[in-house]
Amino acid sequence: MGEIDRLVPSGVIEQWVFHLRRQRARAADTIWLIDQGFTLHDGKCGTPTHDATARWRAEQETVIAEVSDLLKLYDEINLGRDVPADADGDQGRDDRR
Repeated sequence: MGEIDRLVPSGVIEQWVFHLRRQRARAADTIWLIDQGFTLHDGKCGTPTHDATARWRAEQETVIAEVSDLLKLYDEINLGRDVPADADGDQGRDDRR
């Protein structure tokens, strides 16, 4: 199969990028909460069965890495140069606040 060229309106692309940044910020916030001592548990009918904190942390780290790669690609395409992944300053909570 050949490659299909499709035009996507820039407004749609900007919405996707906005949501990717929000997703990355939420993942960073989750990691920050875990680092502050919060835990997550799997359970059934409101009863926790086992600690799922390590799994959640690993999943959120993966989200941050993958979304940062996508945003870096977006910036490279739009700005025509290599941009650090955290150039937009949207990496989640900052302990200095």
